[in-house]
Amino acid sequence: MTSLRRVLGVFLLTVFATSGVEGPAAFGADCPRWVDRTPPPEPRANHAMAYDSARNVTVYFGGWQGLLQSSETLEFDGTTWTQVSEIGPSPRSSHAMAYDRARGVTVLFGGYDGSVYKGDTWEWDGATWTQRSTSGPSPRYGHAIAYDSARGVTVLFGGNDGSYPYRDDTWEWDGMTWTVRSTTGPSPRVRHAMAYDSARGVTVLFGGGAGYVTRLGDTWEWDGTTWTQRSTSGPSPRYGHGMTYDGSRRVTLLFGGSELGAHFAVLTGDTWEWDGVTWTLRSTTGPSPRYGHAMVYDSARRVALLLGGAQVSYLLTSESWEWDGATWTSGSEPSPTPRYGHAMAYDSSRGVTVLFGGNDGSYMGDTWEWDGIVWTQRSTTGPRPRSSLAMVYDSARGVTVLFGGGGTSGTRLGDTWEWDGTSWAQRSATGPSPRYGHAMAFDSERGVTVLFGGFGIDGYDGDTWEWDGTNWTERSVTGPSPRLFHAMGYDTARGVVVLFGGYSQSRIHLAGDTWEWDGSSWAQRSATGPSARYTLAMAYDSARGVTVLFGGEDSLQYTMGDTWEWDGIAWTQRSTTGPGPRLRHAMAYDSTRAAAVTFSGDTDAYTGSGNDTWEYSTPPSDDDCDGTANDEDACPDSDLRDKLIIGHCDTGVRNELVGDGCTMGDRVAECLNDPKNHDDLANCVGEWTMEWVNNGILYREEAAAIRGCVRAPGTIPRQAGQR
Repeated sequence: MTSLRRVLGVFLLTVFATSGVEGPAAFGADCPRWVDRTPPPEPRANHAMAYDSARNVTVYFGGWQGLLQSSETLEFDGTTWTQVSEIGPSPRSSHAMAYDRARGVTVLFGGYDGSVYKGDTWEWDGATWTQRSTSGPSPRYGHAIAYDSARGVTVLFGGNDGSYPYRDDTWEWDGMTWTVRSTTGPSPRVRHAMAYDSARGVTVLFGGGAGYVTRLGDTWEWDGTTWTQRSTSGPSPRYGHGMTYDGSRRVTLLFGGSELGAHFAVLTGDTWEWDGVTWTLRSTTGPSPRYGHAMVYDSARRVALLLGGAQVSYLLTSESWEWDGATWTSGSEPSPTPRYGHAMAYDSSRGVTVLFGGNDGSYMGDTWEWDGIVWTQRSTTGPRPRSSLAMVYDSARGVTVLFGGGGTSGTRLGDTWEWDGTSWAQRSATGPSPRYGHAMAFDSERGVTVLFGGFGIDGYDGDTWEWDGTNWTERSVTGPSPRLFHAMGYDTARGVVVLFGGYSQSRIHLAGDTWEWDGSSWAQRSATGPSARYTLAMAYDSARGVTVLFGGEDSLQYTMGDTWEWDGIAWTQRSTTGPGPRLRHAMAYDSTRAAAVTFSGDTDAYTGSGNDTWEYSTPPSDDDCDGTANDEDACPDSDLRDKLIIGHCDTGVRNELVGDGCTMGDRVAECLNDPKNHDDLANCVGEWTMEWVNNGILYREEAAAIRGCVRAPGTIPRQAGQR
């Protein structure tokens, strides 16, 4: 039935309008939407983790993701991260968690949601979060907790509840009630770390911040009654570090954190161990310097797990590392690191989106592929690290073509490379002048890669070049004004390259014009549509016959998060929801799955957006545009009136749902507009009403009332095919 509706969509609309039988307003609706496809965990800092030793999984909750706080609950079984819940504690960061081994639950307390300090206590049993208390310690963030297995209590110390100095109180949770145990011991502090040493029966505390410019480097132990200062030497004073207890080797492990430099915070990347008497520096290699990460000890695999954190320039990461007591080993990256200025192209022969390069604080030269489910790193060799490059897939020769970009020390690059799915090969060092910020599209009809614009040695470029797999040929020096950071895509249905936007001379002269290249000349098609912008991304959606545009930055330096579509005649704004506003991201169209894929970018000129992966598509058979393909798509925009009204005749019968999301009114409309299976409307409706009586949906007298309305003279206009 759904396919019939798609074929007859326009015809049926006309019939409904003239017949007086109300029915679906549209069939086969075009309702694309953005879906977050980022493999977990996403980059974040100030999250919390605890190791559930009964189920041998690491539990992970919340954290700061740059623009928002998370409420995701993830679990890691040593191989795979799985999102297990988004229902439970509200979004937050800088909370604390510990696993209560006696009761088999992970305990969470406090945190900060960006405006409100949290004072709630939750427990996770592996399936459900349960709120246990809203009383006890004052609402706070940056505190630390550890589970004392000898006494069966969760110990909490310190944090920031909005007062100054910070808190120096010690509390314990027994599964029912919080009890304050001490207000003496370590000085007030925030973002310290604690771990329980089960061999010696003490909770170990190190470091923290005592104010904006004060870092602490003292070591304390809590025996259940009293705090004792054990050391003032060892790791440098710091806060935001991670700590966990290695039960196999009976040492407390510490990594990273933020020291105070001469003018700003300095991140650390050193690994230390505390044996109850002395701190020992074990390593200065491994994870990059960071703070706000989380650590647990996986007793089943006998390794310490470190995840996430904020690196230099507040760059969030999702990378994981494992410490076996001697060496750090990098876990598999779930995604490329956050970056901007990278490029992507869809390899239709292998069904993967290829990503290369970009900048994450330094220029990058890694190659990744997205298969619609996971990212896989394919290479770290090939073209030299760069950003603001351009890349397309040459479907005629089965290779991804890369040209130019910007490298270290302001270097402009003019080399051409090709990726065959296994390795990169340099094809040419001649052709267009070295440049960055240019755009490319592959003209599949003529079998050439088209390049326009960029910023070269002599400034803004306005030249058009084509690459045939062997040579570059300059085709034009007229057309769009010289510019950089514009975007292009190839419209296969109309056989033209579409260009929009860009940066010329200054932000005051951002372009908002649309041009098309037919292989011979450029023609300006529109000066209206999306606001003038640069550093946007575009891709051609061949399934729907439109060029999709997302994001960019305007002349006022506002970062955009809007989605537009160009059908060859006009631009239409489709969405303002989906990925967060960003610029210098990349986009490619996955023709196998009919989805535009975008990855990462900048949220503004200074802050990375994270390594999020989004896809823009219309869910198959989602005719009612509710975001899900289901039975209700058989009758999108159904006749949902309470009463069944046929033409101008009120049957007096309740308009019931009769299966597949369709109502009686929908079935009557089908009879009216599909006469090929029935002699006339009365017979068709008669068959339906008989079925409804047999199924107990209608009484016989109600069925008779419906048939009476169908037969009423002048109620239903005759249609083609009716007698």
